[in-house]
Amino acid sequence: MNHKRIWELMGRKLAGEASAEELQELGSLLRAHPDLHFPVEAIMDIWKTDPGADDQAAGEDAHRRLISRMQEKGIDIGLSFEEQQTAIFQLEAQERKSWWRYAAAAVVAGGLIAAAWWWRPVGKPASPLALNEVVTKNGSRTAVHLPDGSQVWLNAGSKLTYNKDFGNGNRDITLTGEAFFEVAKNAEHPFVIHTTRMDVKVLGTRFNVRAYPGEKVTEAALIQGSIEASLHNRPGERIILRPAEKIVVTDEKIQQENTKGNEPVMEVRHLTYYEENKAAIVETSWMENKLVFRDESFVSLAARMERWYGVTIRFSDPQLEQLRFTGVFAQETIQQALKALQMTAVFNYSIHGTDIIINQ
Repeated sequence: MNHKRIWELMGRKLAGEASAEELQELGSLLRAHPDLHFPVEAIMDIWKTDPGADDQAAGEDAHRRLISRMQEKGIDIGLSFEEQQTAIFQLEAQERKSWWRYAAAAVVAGGLIAAAWWWRPVGKPASPLALNEVVTKNGSRTAVHLPDGSQVWLNAGSKLTYNKDFGNGNRDITLTGEAFFEVAKNAEHPFVIHTTRMDVKVLGTRFNVRAYPGEKVTEAALIQGSIEASLHNRPGERIILRPAEKIVVTDEKIQQENTKGNEPVMEVRHLTYYEENKAAIVETSWMENKLVFRDESFVSLAARMERWYGVTIRFSDPQLEQLRFTGVFAQETIQQALKALQMTAVFNYSIHGTDIIINQ
């Protein structure tokens, strides 16, 4: 039922007929179904394109072939291409433009989600370098099924890159951002994640890696199994993690600028919990649609909220960046989240579209 409602709302959004309440409902539903973010973004990108006459004719031909192939595979996509055209051109002339956009939006949404589900793994076509790349924008997440049977959940503002021949003796990937991994076991070919500051090597396990550009630390948190971490600037060292442990690597330049001067460049810590429950893990709370923060500075929390809600947050007063907060956001809108923060600290804010200014 939720999936059907998502595509109904997507059709209204693409047709320009969605109300503010419906757009808010769509955002909440997408946060609850991260596996749909990739096809939704693909639809939005295609819809924004203004094709020429030749491109439009080629697109219709490709659409016709796609619909026929999906029907051959037994995928239910409703009307055939010819039936869609007949139905559309039977509309009254004065109503044709509005209803054509709405009908086309529904057809595109339904067709692309079925196609995205059928032709996995998710990824862009191979480039001249034979690479597949999956990218999530701020405010979105997605699930990726890799050719070797491993699964990856990609958090907002992240990018996953892997070779076209991934799984054929090669299981190396590159991560920018944050992802949760469930790695298929293969003792002969270890699974290796490359980040800016460290590499993580596994045989088969469940863990989370966080490596956002510009952030102070890079983390790998182990839930189940065993992983081996190595730093790029310390190639001879290997750190083996046990379940419920994480490795935290601090950027050396930031560490040197730290006035305290006592923060280690690398250390192993225990996982943290936001409830009296071993399943309530802070490091993987985003997988449960929760934004958890513990004694976190406003500037750091704002960066996470930008990715979570797909907004831009700026501070008019640098002193406000040092305010600290502890809490959990789940289904709150950005307005509700900011009002909740105002209950424990004094500040004001103004919202202009997706731009937010924090002021005194």
